[in-house]
Amino acid sequence: MPYTDYRGKAGNPVERVFWGRLPIVKANAYMKYVSGSDSRRAVLRLKYFDRPDVGNYLGACMATDLLDTDFFTDIDVIIPIPLASKRQRKRGYNQSEELAKGIHRITSLPIDNKAVIRAVANPTQTHLDAAARRANVKDIFAVKVAENLRGKHILLVDDVLTTGATIISCAQAIVKACPDVRFSVLTLSLAGHHASGVNLQKKK
Repeated sequence: MPYTDYRGKAGNPVERVFWGRLPIVKANAYMKYVSGSDSRRAVLRLKYFDRPDVGNYLGACMATDLLDTDFFTDIDVIIPIPLASKRQRKRGYNQSEELAKGIHRITSLPIDNKAVIRAVANPTQTHLDAAARRANVKDIFAVKVAENLRGKHILLVDDVLTTGATIISCAQAIVKACPDVRFSVLTLSLAGHHASGVNLQKKK
């Protein structure tokens, strides 16, 4: 499994995805999304093969891997990146929420899956370049319960980080409603040219 080795490292490649675009406290990805790898197969099982248990298990692994760092210090709430309601009904679950459940199981941090919704059912980001990804996710999120988020340090959780466009769009919607929030980011995997320093060995 192509794991990253970013834990506890400030300025790691995940944080650099957001530099100059979204102020964040910290960010991490558990593994690298590599073609033909076990990590890619795990993501595909989670998203397309009716395996929410994979998300719960890997979410717990992600959290356990960071427990001996300060990553979860001061985080108030987990926000899994929302799916459009039609897509979630078809899939039967939100893969990011399943990851969040696994994180909650280890950290006891609360999950809020009601405060933010995906108000626009945009097309999939797969195969889009960076500019098209940004345009595709512009203004697709809305905050429904702002009082749940005001003044909070929010952990945004997603499955695959490529350009960061989806996470940034979600964060921007939150900031419009709650300008006093802070963000950290945790994703299952990091795709594209951002990843470096990958450990191909099994984590102990």
